Amino acid sequence: MTVDRQIVARTISELRARLPETDDLLEGLQHVAQAARTVVGVDGAGLTLTHEDGQPRWVAATDVVMELLERVQQDFGEGPYLQAYTEDRAVAVEDLRDAPAWSRIAAVVGQLHVCGVLSVPVRLAGQPVGTLDAYTTQPRAWSVEEVEAVGAFAEVAAELIRTAVQLATRDIEVAQLQQALTNRVWIEQAEGVLAATEGMEPEAAFQQLRAKARSASRTLGEVAREVVQDAQRQRLTAIELDDARVRAAEARVEQAEAALQAAETGLARRAAALDRAQDDADERERAADARNDAADERDRIADERDRVADERGRAADHQD
Repeated sequence: MTVDRQIVARTISELRARLPETDDLLEGLQHVAQAARTVVGVDGAGLTLTHEDGQPRWVAATDVVMELLERVQQDFGEGPYLQAYTEDRAVAVEDLRDAPAWSRIAAVVGQLHVCGVLSVPVRLAGQPVGTLDAYTTQPRAWSVEEVEAVGAFAEVAAELIRTAVQLATRDIEVAQLQQALTNRVWIEQAEGVLAATEGMEPEAAFQQLRAKARSASRTLGEVAREVVQDAQRQRLTAIELDDARVRAAEARVEQAEAALQAAETGLARRAAALDRAQDDADERERAADARNDAADERDRIADERDRVADERGRAADHQD
């Protein structure tokens, strides 16, 4: 697929113009993922960032399929985005179903029709701190232009991260930057979870997280991560239940359609039998009519003979 470089450049410029105004890191990353999805013309996009354990985990996704794709790779400890992060290079997969190295991932997300996958590193201070990822529901032979376009959006994500970190703290090492970034991401996500599930304002959600951390003698980041992960598990469970309900409903529809088709077939056969029976009855009626016509003709001939015989008898009587 050809990517319009002018559209890419204009979109990148618009995103960069908003960097100084961005005070919500997750919202900004979500904008980057959505822009990449739209401009590159993919079915979904997402971002991962390095966490405390040194491994990248998803922080933004344009749809549930993208989120699940990144979570599956995280759970299995393998996949395109982990390879892109580890080897610090773009990894392009034309069709995940034909990639033996990641057959386990393809088996899990196959029902979601994930085929093409592209992952590009997000670099901060010359080191990968995450990835920008995209997927398509059809096989995609990723072009150089597409890889470059996703790479350009990855650079914007890195600039956004750098700006957010600089606002939080300055003149610290990259490892400390990553740690601070990780905690901030978890806390913001946890605040969003509490706002969505309990209707809390961000400040109240933050205070609740901090109180829970103090009472348990744990860090705020650990408590926030626990809240987010619990919410993620609940959401995936809900998705699985919904999928099961959909499959059950589809099965019922298929059974109903099969029963309807069988009924229609039975009706068609009975209608054909009735048509044949009617044809036979019509034929018998025509045969009876023909026999009646023949009998009438015989009667007419007999009458005619009787009339002629009577006339001959009268003629003979007259001669005598």
